Amino acid sequence: MNRTSIVRTPYYGAVSTAAAPERPRAACADEDPELFFPIGDSGPALLQEEEAKAVCRRCPLTESCLQGALDRGETAGVWGGLSEKERRSLKRRAARSRAAS
Repeated sequence: MNRTSIVRTPYYGAVSTAAAPERPRAACADEDPELFFPIGDSGPALLQEEEAKAVCRRCPLTESCLQGALDRGETAGVWGGLSEKERRSLKRRAARSRAAS
């Protein structure tokens, strides 16, 4: 998808986006955000969580998404392909590893 447009800004006049590098787009951008925030932790919520993780598996930004969620301390939802429980577990393992060093 190679789109070029002219953007007018009050600061620099006309700026072409043709020279701007193409950035990868998150796979979740076209999904319903509710998919990534299942209610509960059993039955339909587990299926919803797996659907969200399937979107993450095809995303080129999974690692940066996960890192951002960890940095921000996200406590709800699926971020970077990991559920709330999986992120908590990852944080605990990292803390134990730092403590052992």
